[in-house]
Amino acid sequence: MSTQQEERKKIVLVDGYHLLHKGYYGSLKRKKIATNRNGILINAVYVFVAKIQEMIDSGEYYTVIVTFDVGQECWRKELYPAYKATRKDTPCDLVPQMQLVRDFLTAANIPWYEKSKYEGDDIMGTISRIAVKLGYDVDIISNDKDTYQLVSKNVNVISQQSKKAKKEIVTEKEVLEKYGCRPCQIPDMKSLIGDHSDNIKGIRGMHFSTAVKLVTKYGCVENMYKNIHEFPEEHKQKLLKAQDQVLLNKKIARILKTVDIGRVNFKPLNVNYVRFMGFLKREKMWAFTKVIEERAEKQKVECEKNINERKKQVKEK
Repeated sequence: MSTQQEERKKIVLVDGYHLLHKGYYGSLKRKKIATNRNGILINAVYVFVAKIQEMIDSGEYYTVIVTFDVGQECWRKELYPAYKATRKDTPCDLVPQMQLVRDFLTAANIPWYEKSKYEGDDIMGTISRIAVKLGYDVDIISNDKDTYQLVSKNVNVISQQSKKAKKEIVTEKEVLEKYGCRPCQIPDMKSLIGDHSDNIKGIRGMHFSTAVKLVTKYGCVENMYKNIHEFPEEHKQKLLKAQDQVLLNKKIARILKTVDIGRVNFKPLNVNYVRFMGFLKREKMWAFTKVIEERAEKQKVECEKNINERKKQVKEK
């Protein structure tokens, strides 16, 4: 292994809402569903905290960073009001848990980012771009196939579509096998065939195999329209009729990579287990307390030791 490869540290970017929703629906069938002191359901928070702790304990990551959506409004809906219009509303008892996981991350000193009118994917796209530029490798934890467009030599998506399914590491090779195109061309594919989950309407009658051929030949939909004269008249008219919709589709399907989110914290992860423990006690999350309490006590001792050493150094001066 080369020195350059050895020096590359890996960070993990977590799709916060994906993890929350997965935890919420995955634990609803349990006989006893956890609640906090105020009687608020915290089943999703439990799973969220467990998964984050699992990533920390794996020792695989230099740091863990979480991203979130903010509210219902986003720039995509301003361009296309029907965007995600067919999705179900967030369950009422999941809404308070969205704030609780933010409280947990803040208490535990785990960096998280969001920005009004932008989706978590845009924040992930921006952070992954910066991270790679700074020399990090990136794992993205998400079941959202939109994130596959962020895959590159240094960025993988780790996906687990169901509890019984195996974890899948999506690399450039897997994207090519699944979509018949490069990761950066996924928005072009979606612009032609649409995306039911996001309520994006593609060209009527456009088949996946045809879209693959077009994207492979022309590279992008803009280039396809520049060469529209190459198409038979019937196909040409059909494509021209859908042109505005296709170009709009691509705009909203593409994950942004240049959102202004200020300075990103890429420092090595330094979990505050004392405040982590405080959060667990406040929310009555007793399942974690034994392990975290031991770490919190150890951290307290180390902190006091450092303070005493500094005091000693000051006196000696």
